[in-house]
Amino acid sequence: MTADTLTATAHPDAPFDSHPRPSANTKQTSLMPDHPSELPPSLLAIDVGNSRIKFGAFRPTRSPLDGRVWPECVEFLAVPIDDPIPQGELSRWYASGLGGVVISGSNPPVVRRLVEQWTIGTSEPRAVMSCSEIPVIASVDFPEKVGLDRLLNAVAVNVLRPSSRAVIVIDSGTATTVDYVSAVGEFCGGSILPGMELSAKALHLYTALLPLIPVQDLGGRAPQAPGRNTRDAIRNGLFWGQVGAIRELIHQLCLQRHHSIPAADSNRDDEDSPWLILTGGGGPVLSPQFPMAHRVASLGMHGLVLTAWNQLS
Repeated sequence: MTADTLTATAHPDAPFDSHPRPSANTKQTSLMPDHPSELPPSLLAIDVGNSRIKFGAFRPTRSPLDGRVWPECVEFLAVPIDDPIPQGELSRWYASGLGGVVISGSNPPVVRRLVEQWTIGTSEPRAVMSCSEIPVIASVDFPEKVGLDRLLNAVAVNVLRPSSRAVIVIDSGTATTVDYVSAVGEFCGGSILPGMELSAKALHLYTALLPLIPVQDLGGRAPQAPGRNTRDAIRNGLFWGQVGAIRELIHQLCLQRHHSIPAADSNRDDEDSPWLILTGGGGPVLSPQFPMAHRVASLGMHGLVLTAWNQLS
């Protein structure tokens, strides 16, 4: 894919709640004041992952429920990690009234390269490079080693979640993470496993005969078991293996944290179970199997903008 064939200019998944508003009963953790007299600036956010770089233009909006400020994504695109930066499109966004650039991600060498080579606008991008810059408590053994994308997810859910509820965040990308944020807003760790695309590539690269199954082939209808040919057998393994792993990890988190276990086949909200959030590139594929989960496209980018606003306040 080249810079001329971008993946999207709208939000990536267009889920039912891709522009969610904070709950009327939410709790923020060490963020900007709940109701600032002036809105923070619109920002260009850049999320550098392992396989893609995502760009989003975010403007501040107030929740109609309680007046809290939430970043709304008004432009979005993504390019493969080795493709040129889409300078023309980003310059157009910037000229429309963006007040700065903030960048972070799970790929620090590429983050640093982008900052050094940045030429759009009049100021250098604000890089978020360490956990100490992110307004969330990481209650884990080694906070400084936690992926920043996971902490930025926690920042965003702390604005969205009901104040009395813990959250389980399912982020399905190159890797899939299933993380726990406590009812007091602390990031408490979680699990990391290969995502569907990474698993597909591993099967192809480390076997002599198994074909590569593009992740796009996992969209649409869920595969039917048993697979009656090699490609369908791989699709079954990739899809249902990922779904089953996530369900079991949710189950284990609920057992260890003494929560009710959310029903896998119901969209009924049980207040004794954690709030579930689903994000990442695999979100559209997985969401039918997790009807109780709130799907938010590019959750970490919202957390990145909230972090930048917190630094500016």
